[in-house]
Amino acid sequence: MGRSAVQAGEKAEAALARALANQPNRDGEAFTEATERLCEMRDALIGQCRAGAGSEPHLGRLNAVISSAMTGQFPLGKTDWILLETARSALHSLLDELRDLATP
Repeated sequence: MGRSAVQAGEKAEAALARALANQPNRDGEAFTEATERLCEMRDALIGQCRAGAGSEPHLGRLNAVISSAMTGQFPLGKTDWILLETARSALHSLLDELRDLATP
């Protein structure tokens, strides 16, 4: 897997960690950065899939993380911190898998 997807994912994970560390206050800047980096990661994975080097299951899992992270960016009520921690954990696992694939 390409390094650019992993790099963007690492930045997204750090931003989600910052957002979670500030709870119960909502850190809009951290959520914005997380969303932007997750979308960069998604774009990199899409490019890899189109080039025949990506994995659609990884892309599907990342889309689930993006959907969950967006609940912090645009909550429809109280921020669901447990869902956001689950998204950060899922992203961490996905990044571990992508790093393993990148290691020869």
